[in-house]
Amino acid sequence: MHSLRGALALTLAAAIWGGVYVVSRVVLREIPPIPLVSMRLVLTLVVLAPLYFTRRRRATARDYLLALLSGTLGFGLSLVMQFYGTAWSSAHVGSLITSSSPAFIALLALPVLGDKLRRAQILALCLALLGAVVVMGPGGQGGTSLRGVLALLAAAVTWGLYTVLNRRLARSQDLAFINFWTAAFALAFLLPLSGGALSLHFRAFSPALWAGVLYIGVVSTALAMYLWNYGFTQMPAATGGLFLFVQPIVGTLLGVTLLGERLSPWLWPGAALIAAGVVISLRDGAGARRAPPGVAIGGGQPD
Repeated sequence: MHSLRGALALTLAAAIWGGVYVVSRVVLREIPPIPLVSMRLVLTLVVLAPLYFTRRRRATARDYLLALLSGTLGFGLSLVMQFYGTAWSSAHVGSLITSSSPAFIALLALPVLGDKLRRAQILALCLALLGAVVVMGPGGQGGTSLRGVLALLAAAVTWGLYTVLNRRLARSQDLAFINFWTAAFALAFLLPLSGGALSLHFRAFSPALWAGVLYIGVVSTALAMYLWNYGFTQMPAATGGLFLFVQPIVGTLLGVTLLGERLSPWLWPGAALIAAGVVISLRDGAGARRAPPGVAIGGGQPD
């Protein structure tokens, strides 16, 4: 049951992030990347603050240090690198490199969480990565720069770091603390770079633009971040990371239905490979959780 709840939470979070690609195409025409990320974090903190201040618990200096590392090196840096990497590269390359995050989550879980990769998880990772490649299709035409590739790679690595650091922090703190302080530290990290926000003409924003900003700040950050972190408290990091592959599937489908983009024939075989990887990882994770009492699961604690 824990694995099922975690799977549902991670699937919904990844699906919400898939919609961000469609919304961002409109919003980024009016708002530059770093000011948009800062606005996104401000809205997130407005939503999270009541929950945090009514449920907060005692925290140690180590808890704040982990939240600081997760919020700055993980959350804040990852968002910025993703925006700039997409701008400097092609959509094909951007989607492909971003989809490599689960591999970095699994690898970073080794030193940070003490998780162990089993053969079934390795097979699941390979199938999901292959599925992401197939979804994008052959080619990759368009301007692609080295700095774009490096920025997207940095986004994938830092998102993996954000995920595993939060799972470790969840051993001593609840999700209200994790979500609030990682967002707060990320905003503090970006404020010196957010001067462009002061030149924005907020009164000229259309209702559609405000709706897009609210979706990015509230739904895709506050809600999806909560669901993502919750899901990782319910299953091993290597298994949970695979659900990020739902994101390009949803993004592609929404692009077709809402923006009139042409449906790629590679979508369905890629989706099948991704689904196979998720199913294998879930079955393996469920089997691991049926271990005898006293056996630690996922390098953390027994449920």
